[in-house]
Amino acid sequence: MPYAIINNIRMHFEVSGKGDPVLLINDLSAPAASWALQAKALAPRFMVVTFDNRGVGETDLPGEPMYSIGQLADDAAAILKHLKISRAHVVGASMGGAIGMELALRQPRLVRSLTLACTWVEGDARFLHTLESWISLAYRVPIEERYRHVLYPWLFTPDFFAKKENVEQAFQRSMAYPHQTKAEAIERQGKGIMAWNGTRLNKLGGIRAPTLVLVGKDDIITPPAFSRQVASAIRRARLVIMPGGHGFFLEHADQFNRVLVRFLKSVRSK
Repeated sequence: MPYAIINNIRMHFEVSGKGDPVLLINDLSAPAASWALQAKALAPRFMVVTFDNRGVGETDLPGEPMYSIGQLADDAAAILKHLKISRAHVVGASMGGAIGMELALRQPRLVRSLTLACTWVEGDARFLHTLESWISLAYRVPIEERYRHVLYPWLFTPDFFAKKENVEQAFQRSMAYPHQTKAEAIERQGKGIMAWNGTRLNKLGGIRAPTLVLVGKDDIITPPAFSRQVASAIRRARLVIMPGGHGFFLEHADQFNRVLVRFLKSVRSK
């Protein structure tokens, strides 16, 4: 599997497909493998780049007390430069959306378009409390319970839970991944999220890349109001509310992928 020394740590990345580059940036504690359904859908038309954020998956777990969103954005930029990609469509989910916004502000020439899924720029008190709870519980509960009893109720909708096989299949996929995220990584990424929260709202007007903002209508972590705020702050951003919750790009992957491909093709044709 491909690795590179990026900003003094070893980072894992994957490249598939050919065409215009698309960089997929993932959520808190989630490895690149979580983008499997999107990578499969995009690869026939695009070069797809996925990577493990610092601390997660097969990327090193450096010892600093916090991984800032700016630091994670610099990592993403360095991955593109390592691959000699001068411009890419950037897709970010949740924390990955924050990283994508930061990347577009820091390195605007790298970002051809920006897709922001289930993300935020100024989360409320419950959002911050939830992050603090996840950090605390990461040290206290086994990984199996982290998925079943901490993450899944926030990610998925009642319709998803109505079919027990959905939960079991999601759980088996999660547990089959051999590089489970350590509590230290959740804490360090989570602290970076909390430090970034509320600091960039008045800067988003500086983003010039064509931007699509997507959110699940039943998202209870980053509800549609958060995405409306993001879309209104970015010039000419388009907001689409879709079925599902915070994990709508997994629960309704086919629909998410169709909307994403349509948007990317519309940017490519200009």
